[in-house]
Amino acid sequence: MAVKHLCHGEWESMRHGRYIEVHPTFLYEILITLFIFILLTVKKDKRKFRGEFACIYLILYGFIRMIVEGLRTDSLMLGVLKVSQVLSVILVVTFTIIYLFKTIKMGKKEGELKKD
Repeated sequence: MAVKHLCHGEWESMRHGRYIEVHPTFLYEILITLFIFILLTVKKDKRKFRGEFACIYLILYGFIRMIVEGLRTDSLMLGVLKVSQVLSVILVVTFTIIYLFKTIKMGKKEGELKKD
């Protein structure tokens, strides 16, 4: 599959003699993952609980992955939904619940310590 870059920042791909517009989604994912890494590295000394960074990473990555998968043209479909987007939503919801649960639990522990 031949890919060429146009002068307006658009990407096109030639498939069977026709051009279709595609995005460099791999590049988007790399840049955003690098940004998440830098963000977590800056915050490394402010950890509230064990596993906090894993939760934050998985929430952010799942959210970004959901958006990037919407740009892909070659995704596996499950009815009208893309499988990767469904998995990303599950990832974001699951780890948001875990993060909130752990944060609330830590807040209660700090409150108990202040009372004593």
